[in-house]
Amino acid sequence: MTWAWIIGTLLVSYMVGSIPYGLLAGYLLKGVDIRQHGSRNIGATNAARVIGWKWFPVVLLLDALKGAGPCLLGLWLAPRAGTDLVLFAAIGALMGHLYSIYLKFKGGKGVATGLGVVLVVTTLPEIHVPLPALCALGAFGLTLLVTRMVSISSIVAGLSMPAFYYAWLGAQTFTEPYDRRFILICVMSLAVLVKHRSNIRRIMNGSEPRIGRKTPEASNG
Repeated sequence: MTWAWIIGTLLVSYMVGSIPYGLLAGYLLKGVDIRQHGSRNIGATNAARVIGWKWFPVVLLLDALKGAGPCLLGLWLAPRAGTDLVLFAAIGALMGHLYSIYLKFKGGKGVATGLGVVLVVTTLPEIHVPLPALCALGAFGLTLLVTRMVSISSIVAGLSMPAFYYAWLGAQTFTEPYDRRFILICVMSLAVLVKHRSNIRRIMNGSEPRIGRKTPEASNG
């Protein structure tokens, strides 16, 4: 029975995570395929560059909900399943965004969906607030303010996430169920770095676009 809960959670989360909200916004609002413009990414940043920045928070929120929604459902179902379904919900949602079944198993970089995931999985015991995720968001905002580059801000936030998690939990990080969540966060952090490797090359050679500066090719989203 436990395996049935796990498989069901993975499948539902994957299908939800696969919904390409940025792509849908482009079609519905402008009649364009955002994969043919800017960075050709389906995320919120590229969608905003193509259809207008006023839609950035909308697409960002929807992509974040793809991660948070399944994880919250996993929390609710965990007592019935007898296992930590949050982890499987997180994995399913992230894989859906990165390898969407609706897009022939192509997808985005997973930053916004990952944000939704960490807002749930980094919620601290007793105080019930995702302080590590909020700290990483602060790091993102500060880096964006200084560099005006979404890509490097995403990388900084992703890499800082495990450190913030450990900073708040301390030795409790390595006890159940936080140890498995810490491993998940570390893998997500590495994935952010890998998915932004082309951005890193552009940052190093000085060609990475910045917010507020028009370029023929955007960088992130």
